[in-house]
Amino acid sequence: MKILIVEDEDDLLTLLVNHLKKESHVCEQATTWRGGYQKINNFDYDCVLIDLDLPDGDGLKLVQLLRADASNTAIVVISARATIADRIHGLNLGADDFLTKPFSLAELSARINAILRRRNNIPVNELNFGKLVIQLDERQASSEERAIKLTKKEFDILVYLARNRNRVVTKGRIAEHLWGDYMDEAVSYDFIYAHVKNLRKKLLEYGCGDYLQTVYGIGYKFQV
Repeated sequence: MKILIVEDEDDLLTLLVNHLKKESHVCEQATTWRGGYQKINNFDYDCVLIDLDLPDGDGLKLVQLLRADASNTAIVVISARATIADRIHGLNLGADDFLTKPFSLAELSARINAILRRRNNIPVNELNFGKLVIQLDERQASSEERAIKLTKKEFDILVYLARNRNRVVTKGRIAEHLWGDYMDEAVSYDFIYAHVKNLRKKLLEYGCGDYLQTVYGIGYKFQV
């Protein structure tokens, strides 16, 4: 999952990034209103965490901008503002959830996952495609109860393509989703080709359908 954190408290920002990365999310960050604005205008995110009290603006304006664009991005407000009026105002503007500082990192993760499951109509922990079963919380793919040994990147690509099933996903979008701010360091997208090739081979070896289709010159499609 690709997450943007808009937060100006350095210690909290570091804590959030480290925690979410341990849960295998790709994290990008902004410490100002303007930085957050540039990020959401140039990139797509599965979820955005927004502090309200930014040094150069009100985080609620970012919530409004995301919703004005009809974005399906999940929005979680994180703020020291603790009044009921603040929470109601944030939710009415389009935030999916509102966490008051200080908060539990485990609770934050649970709320993010719950929001995304609801938005994507995903069962509690599984994606099912014939023989292929993807257990999201356990980060495990299996076929007829046999665990498929995938690398971290192979699993991340599988989940990303499966969640975008029947839609063409460009190599650039895959790179952006998996590597976030570091994607520009890649000389080419050959590494994506290699990961997808290995993933497709493993799925076929375990008797799964040939779900991964190459759209030449563009990217890939998970087709059921």
